[in-house]
Formats: sequence, structure tokens, C-alpha cells
Amino acid sequence: MQTRKLIFAALAGSLLAFGCNRAESPKEVQEDVAEQTSEAREDVATSQTPGQTMENEYDLAITEAEGKHQVAMESCEAMSGTEQEACKARADEELAAAKQRAESLKPQ
Repeated sequence: MQTRKLIFAALAGSLLAFGCNRAESPKEVQEDVAEQTSEAREDVATSQTPGQTMENEYDLAITEAEGKHQVAMESCEAMSGTEQEACKARADEELAAAKQRAESLKPQ
């Protein structure tokens, strides 16, 4: 999972460097969203274990939040300019809020 995060961060960085506010074609966005959705489901499935502990529930909540964030970020690629920036800012805010909610699941 860490490898995926590093790859995603590298891709995000390269988008920033090479015109991040350009809209992708609807087909590209649809393919990217489908890929991120699939990866998010896979990550969640591997995070779920029978007889989960509080720590596992926290990890699962974080994994789900990050997966939703990646899907949302890919969806924002259909937009351009300030609309895209606002969309990504909302996705970041939703991720931060989900992580904050997950903190309540963290073992003390």
C-alpha cells in the first residue's frame, strides 16, 4: 500500500509540474476513476480481517478514506481551471475530515 501512495504522490507531483489544471477527456477520467475505484476496493478488502481490533478498524477507515480521496481526485480531472482546483480542495477537506473521524477508532 505504501508503494501505491508513493506512486500516486509521484504522479500528483508530475501533474503539478506539467499543467495540472487541464481537463482530461471524459474517457480518460472514466478509466482513471474505474482504476482508482478498483484499487480502493482491493485495498479495503485486504484491510478487513475477521475479529477486527480497534486498530484494524482505524486502519480500515483510513484505507477507505484514502481510496475515496483518490477516486474524487481522479473525478476532478474532468474539470479545468479554478473549478478543478476547488474540486480537489473539497476532496482534500473530505479526506482530512474522514481521517479526523477515524481518530476516534484509534486505540488509546
